[in-house]
Amino acid sequence: MASVRSRRTTTITCGFSSRCTTRCTRTASGGWSRAASSSTRREGSPLAEPLPILIANRAIRTFGYGFVSVLLAIYLKLLGGDDAIVVASLGISLATGAVLNILVGYFGDRFGRRRAMALFGLLMTASGVLLAAAPTFPYALAALALGATSPTGTEVSPFLSVEQSIVADVARVGRRTRAFAVYNLVGSLGAAAGALASGIPNLVVGGVPTSAAPIRPMFLVYAVLGLVAAGLSVLLPASVELSGRTERVHLSPQSRSRVAKIAALFGVDSFAGGFVIQSFISLWFYTRYPESQPVLPLIFFAAGVLSAFSFLVAARLGERFGLLETMVFTHIPSSLLLIAVPLVPGFLPALGAYLARMAISQMDVPTRQAYIAGIVSKEERTAANAVTNTARNVAQSAGPFTAGAVIAALGLSVPFLIGGGLKIVYDVLILTAFRKVKPETL
Repeated sequence: MASVRSRRTTTITCGFSSRCTTRCTRTASGGWSRAASSSTRREGSPLAEPLPILIANRAIRTFGYGFVSVLLAIYLKLLGGDDAIVVASLGISLATGAVLNILVGYFGDRFGRRRAMALFGLLMTASGVLLAAAPTFPYALAALALGATSPTGTEVSPFLSVEQSIVADVARVGRRTRAFAVYNLVGSLGAAAGALASGIPNLVVGGVPTSAAPIRPMFLVYAVLGLVAAGLSVLLPASVELSGRTERVHLSPQSRSRVAKIAALFGVDSFAGGFVIQSFISLWFYTRYPESQPVLPLIFFAAGVLSAFSFLVAARLGERFGLLETMVFTHIPSSLLLIAVPLVPGFLPALGAYLARMAISQMDVPTRQAYIAGIVSKEERTAANAVTNTARNVAQSAGPFTAGAVIAALGLSVPFLIGGGLKIVYDVLILTAFRKVKPETL
C-alpha cells in the first residue's frame, strides 16, 4: 500500500499589507502556495488594490489645487477686491473645509469612505463652475464657501482625513512612513505641475492678464478635475471601508488625550501657516516685484518639485532619527528662511530664500501623518485624522483673516515675520510635549 504524506495547512500574513489575510498552504516539498482569499485582488479586476487609485486621485486633485492656488488671489483682485480683503477672504474656504472635516470625523466611516470622497469631488466641480461664472468679487465668495478650493496649494479638504486612514491601513508593516512619503510626493508633484499650468493664461494673452477673462477657463478645468476625482473614488474597492462597524468610533482615553494635545499644537502651526498660504505668496510677489509676474508659474513649479523630493528624504530621516525629531529639526530652519523672504534686498535674494525654504518646509508632512497613525489604534485613525485636520483647518482659516487685518495696518510683508515666528514657537512646544511618546511602528 502506498504511503500518503499528510499536508499541514497554515494561514500566514505575508507582511506586504496590514490588510492581507491570504491563506498560504505549506506543501510536501516545504514551500508555500497561495490560495484564494476574499481580501486579495479580485480576478479580472485591475482596480482592486486601493493605493494606485488613491495616488491617481490625489495627483489629479493636487494638479487642480496647484494652479488654483497661484491664480485665485490674483483672480479675486482682478474681480475688484483689494489686497487685504482678498487675503482675508481666502480663509472662507479653509473655514468651510474645517466644518467638513468635523463631519468626516463623526460620520465618515458610517457614511462610507468612497461615498464621502465622491461627494467632495462633486464639491470641487461646483466650486470651479461658480468661480468661472463669477462676474464680480462678491459672487466668487459663494465658491469659496463650499470649502473645495485650496488657496494653500496643498490638500486641506476632507479627502485628506479619509485617505490618510486608508493609506495607514494598507501600508506594509514597518513601511508606513515611506507609504506616506510616496503619497505626498505624488501630491506635491501634481501641485507643481498645476502651478506650471497656471501660466496658460499668460500664453493666451501673450503677457500678464489685466482682466479676469483669460483666467476663467482654468476654473472650468478645475471643475472637470472634480468630476474625475469623484469617479475615481467610486472605483475604489470595498476593502477601503472599515468593515463590520456602523457605529461611530470613540477615541480611548489615552488616544483622546494625545490627539487633543497634538491637535492644539498643530493648530498653532497652521494658524502661522495661514499667514503665508501660497495664494498670499503669489499675491506678494505679484505686488512687491512686478518683474516676477511672468515667471510666477515657474517659481511655484520649482517650489513644488523641491517639496516633492523632500518627502523621500524625510522618510529616510524619520526612520533613522525619529519622526518627531525630523518634524522639528527640519521645520525650524525653514521658518527662519520664511522670515528672511521679505527682509533680504531684491527679487532674486527673496526668491532664493523662498525656494530654500520650500526645499525643507514640507519634510514634517509625511512624518507627522505617520506619527499620528502610530499613536492611535487602526479603528481610531479616521477620527484622529479628522480631529487633527479639523484643528489645522480651523486655525489656518483664522490666519488669512488675521493676515488681512495685519496687512491693512502694517503692510503686505509683515505676515512673513509673524508666521515664521509662530512656527518656531510651535516646534519648541511639540518637541517638549511629545518627546517621550513613541509611535508603535514607522
